[in-house]
Parts: sequence; C-alpha cells; structure tokens
Amino acid sequence: MAAGGRRGRQAGSATVELAAAIPLLVAVTLAMVGLLGVARDQILVQGAAREGAREAAISGDPLRAAAAARAALPGDRTARVAVGDAGPARVRVRVELRARLPFGVPLVPLRATAVAAVEPGPPPAPADPPAVPPGR
Repeated sequence: MAAGGRRGRQAGSATVELAAAIPLLVAVTLAMVGLLGVARDQILVQGAAREGAREAAISGDPLRAAAAARAALPGDRTARVAVGDAGPARVRVRVELRARLPFGVPLVPLRATAVAAVEPGPPPAPADPPAVPPGR
C-alpha cells in the first residue's frame, strides 16, 4: 500500500510542475512571435530603402524616391524617408519605421539605409495610369 501512495504523490508533483511550466512556455512563445514580427519589419524596411534608392538613382527626384520607398511598405505602415546625397554621383535613402509589438510593449525603431549610383542619362517620363478597357 505504501508503494501505491508514493506513485500517487509523484504523479501529483508532475502535474504541479507542468502547471508551473505552461505560463513560461506561453511567454516564451509570445516573445518569439514578437521577435519574428520585428525581423519581418526589418526586412520590409531594408526593401523599402533599396526601392527608394533605385528610384532616386534612376529619376533623380527625391519625392518620387520617397514615394517609391513608402509604396514598398504595407499600406497601413507609415515610415520616415530621407533622401540625400552620398557623395559624387551617389544617392542615399534612409527609411525609419516603428515596429509594433504585442501587449503594449514600446515600439521598436527600425532603420535601413541604401546607397545607389546615379544612373546617367535623362530621367524617365512619369508613368501614365493604366488604361481602363471600354465597358468597365
């Protein structure tokens, strides 16, 4: 009978240990999800900076470059975009975005800078809006 009582107590202690570990596992999982969101946003910011630098190198227009950088981000995200010179025949685009984290954690600033060589030749003409086929 003594052996059966010990087994019951050991099973109970395993349940208590598991109950104590579950909140820790949930917290670690949520932290990992938050870090993945920050990593995704950093990749988006880097892509936006590259896109802005590419547009600035081709068109030479800082407003078009800033618009291209903002267009590379999801529509609900607002970012600060700075376009400037990076030396002779080079342009620099810097994008800053504040990453959202879950559960009221303060926003994390993410920054990326891209530099591109200015393309020779005249800038391209602005793109026309796509034509709408008749009957639509």
